[in-house]
Amino acid sequence: MHILYVGLTYKNTPVRLRERATFLNQDIQSANQQLFRTKSILENVIISTCNRTELYVVVDQLHTGKYYTKHFLADFFNLPVEELENYLTFKEDHEALVHAFRLGCGLDSAVLGETQILGQLKTSFLESQKSGTTGTIFNKLFNEMICFSKKMHSSYKFNETSASLSQSALQIANEEYHDLSDKHLFVIGAGQMSELVIKNLQNFDLKKISIFNRTLENAKKLSQFSQVEMNYYPLEELTEKLEQADLVISAISTPQTLITKTMLHEAELSKKILLFDLGLPRNINPHCQLVEHVTLYNVDSIGERINQGAKKRQELMIKVAKEVDVSVADFEEWEKQLGIIPVITELRIKTLEAEESALKSLQSKLPDLSEREVKIIRKHMKSIVNQSLRTPIREIKELSTEENAVYDIQLFKRIFGIELEKEN
Repeated sequence: MHILYVGLTYKNTPVRLRERATFLNQDIQSANQQLFRTKSILENVIISTCNRTELYVVVDQLHTGKYYTKHFLADFFNLPVEELENYLTFKEDHEALVHAFRLGCGLDSAVLGETQILGQLKTSFLESQKSGTTGTIFNKLFNEMICFSKKMHSSYKFNETSASLSQSALQIANEEYHDLSDKHLFVIGAGQMSELVIKNLQNFDLKKISIFNRTLENAKKLSQFSQVEMNYYPLEELTEKLEQADLVISAISTPQTLITKTMLHEAELSKKILLFDLGLPRNINPHCQLVEHVTLYNVDSIGERINQGAKKRQELMIKVAKEVDVSVADFEEWEKQLGIIPVITELRIKTLEAEESALKSLQSKLPDLSEREVKIIRKHMKSIVNQSLRTPIREIKELSTEENAVYDIQLFKRIFGIELEKEN
């Protein structure tokens, strides 16, 4: 039994591919369940944000886990496996745990130490729980990660020296204009990211705000996060009002392109306008950058700007990284104490021996089998064994943490004829 991480992140994956491999909110539950039904997967959590698409999975075997998670992503997003392989990152067991704990603290974020990822991680875990795709290992791991990350943010307060993407967008606008007091901000969307934009406005002297959203009722709920009076408009009115904006922050989760080069030309812009696209898939067409008076920032360009001169954050992150090592060691110790891992390992060894014995017997009785035929038979034998063992392994893993764990493990070993060396 192993923990496997499979990811596409801002560090090595261009935005053009990340936007094609982003799980939309309405697809997360079905995606979790589809992944859970995939061969070799025992537990799974999917995390998908503007900067990353990550799968955390408990697998019975690493090589089959890698193969099937890779193909799950390719099939779900209708992408060629060959294209994905150039950017996918795999981390196994210890490395996967280190990455997970670093992620919650913001050590792996485009903006070091940012707090938004912690909320996204918690939401992803709860969605996976609702989908029924977590169990003993991930329920323990993700609860530990969330508690640890909260403690790090509270102890080191590195969130005070960093910024979320939304806050960074406002900081860039403040640098560009020097004074935001007379500027008009358009916010597209009324979800979590837009909420963060409105909350961060308290740090800037911005008095003219317009919210554009499909549902005005949802847009008006943002008023509770600001003392500044806001205007609310349906998304359809964005084009006709665009000329009034000085800065636009698109903070909405949709595959739809909301601002195009044509729209900007129709607006007949006569003054400088800053466009910030915080979404993936991108909601502002990249060609908008070519229009006169327009400056466009996406999640990657914002990340590059805000990480310049982050010396203090780097110093704090070094301290947090040491804390990560301790927490990972504690979790690995807990894993060892489960008592079931050596049993599952021994079960795997027994099945491999049985497969090999059966194949040799078959070859002796059918000596004319070609090399290709033997390969096909071997593949199907492995598939039958893996499918047969999946449920027993999952069940004993769960039972190993319950009150009668010792009895259940002994019964499991007796049923499958497992004897560990230390018992001989």
